[in-house]
Amino acid sequence: MEWLSSGQGRVDEWVTTNGATPVKLDSPLAGRVASLLIEEDPLYGSEVVAILQIDHLLYKRFDECSSGERQLVRIAHALMRRPQALVLYEPFRHLDRYRREHLTMLLERLTHLGVKVAYTERAREAGAASAFSVAPSIGEVEISARDVSYRHPLQPAYAVEHATFTADKPGLTVLIGTNGSGKSTLLELLAKSIRPLQGKIKRVRRPLYLPAEEEYGPFPEASNRRVAQLAAVLVADVPVVLLDEPTVGLTDEERRHFCRALLEKRQTAQLICASHDPVLLEHADRVVSLSNGTIVFDGTKEAFMERSLVWSHSSSAL
Repeated sequence: MEWLSSGQGRVDEWVTTNGATPVKLDSPLAGRVASLLIEEDPLYGSEVVAILQIDHLLYKRFDECSSGERQLVRIAHALMRRPQALVLYEPFRHLDRYRREHLTMLLERLTHLGVKVAYTERAREAGAASAFSVAPSIGEVEISARDVSYRHPLQPAYAVEHATFTADKPGLTVLIGTNGSGKSTLLELLAKSIRPLQGKIKRVRRPLYLPAEEEYGPFPEASNRRVAQLAAVLVADVPVVLLDEPTVGLTDEERRHFCRALLEKRQTAQLICASHDPVLLEHADRVVSLSNGTIVFDGTKEAFMERSLVWSHSSSAL
């Protein structure tokens, strides 16, 4: 498996040389996962599903999958065309680190089955960092979810179940959990993008909400869309900001500059970030951990590190 720099025509050259199928993993799909992967060729589809180990997603609709789960479904959908070579654009974009390791292993397995695989990853690119300006937020910080539950239509399991969360002062709150744990759904509930089936959401002022997948946010014509979106967030005066995987897709330099700016912004705003980024976790004032839609921890970063098996061995510095 080969990493390709997105500059200097390297990707186009690899596609031409290897007759590769480019797969942009932000393309929308519709329908049930089983229909997308199994109906046309049940044998081949079931083998692809087994290789990527996504059997548990078959009975979900694509739009009910988490960002990380959608990545895997899109890769499987591309494999249904029986390509000899694939170029995957940002295949690890929304995956937690264990699913990233797992997908790397599975893609390596594909190479042993005769499919050449190359990928892009902007985080590895060199280049000048974007500067981020920060403006103070104005107004009262108050947002809460009281015993909220939400289940996607026709799904037996709840995406969020009996969750209670309150924020009433500035700071940085990081939502932690594996792909599909309910982090993004909880943010959508707080933003009132979806309505809970049970419980209540209360807020003084509508929060600023930036989804994980950048194509759904503002600045469609920006050359670096995610950076433009984050820059707009940092100068907004809204006192509650909801960010879904904000550092995904940034280069290391952009990420460092953004995180420094975020720490300044948290002095006047409550920033609630769903993230797998250890840098954000390390500087969190509060950590909320979710598992299968349930909040399993809500407390300080220090208490979280003491109790966590996984994250106590992760450390990063700005």
